[in-house]
Amino acid sequence: MRGVIVTGIHTDVGKTRVAATIAAGLGWAYWKPVQTGTPTDTAFVSQWKIPTYPERYRLSLPAAPLVAAQVESLSLDWKVLSDPPPAENIVIEGAGGLFVPLTREHFLIDLFAEWNLPLILVVRPYLGAMNHTWLSLLAIQARQLPFLGIVLNGTTGDPSEAYFRETFALLGELPWDESNFHPQEAFHKSGIAHSLAQKGLYAG
Repeated sequence: MRGVIVTGIHTDVGKTRVAATIAAGLGWAYWKPVQTGTPTDTAFVSQWKIPTYPERYRLSLPAAPLVAAQVESLSLDWKVLSDPPPAENIVIEGAGGLFVPLTREHFLIDLFAEWNLPLILVVRPYLGAMNHTWLSLLAIQARQLPFLGIVLNGTTGDPSEAYFRETFALLGELPWDESNFHPQEAFHKSGIAHSLAQKGLYAG
């Protein structure tokens, strides 16, 4: 299996938009192992005819998977979660941040370490984002996980955005504009296509 993992520094930072952009641009399938709350991210992605695989778990409460499962008197099975679908090329989206608990013993970062696929970190420039970004990068480094880079998502012209551009070699940028979002178009306009081509993941 060849793939990339799209994770974020927090919840609601635009991971699904970035995952859809990459899946559409590369022509890869999309998969989110566990979904909490509705509407589902898989449904959002599938509206652009991107191939998707069903979640291993779909939970009603919009909360950490461990908590959402407990509300439904369920226990998430690690073996079920860590078994990826039979896709040759796939974009996998996490839920929330790296240390969102899946079980009492496992966090999302443990799932990512199991697959050892390159990570893309999605950042949205909100108050606290700098701290959350550095903590996420330290966690990725500590686990020695393969890392592709950062996508700055949700740009609005906020002064803090300059820090991310000056500090990190960004894979690309996406404006926070849901009304005009088209993944295939965003793949090129954001600069992500160029960045992934340089890393050997996109032939153009």
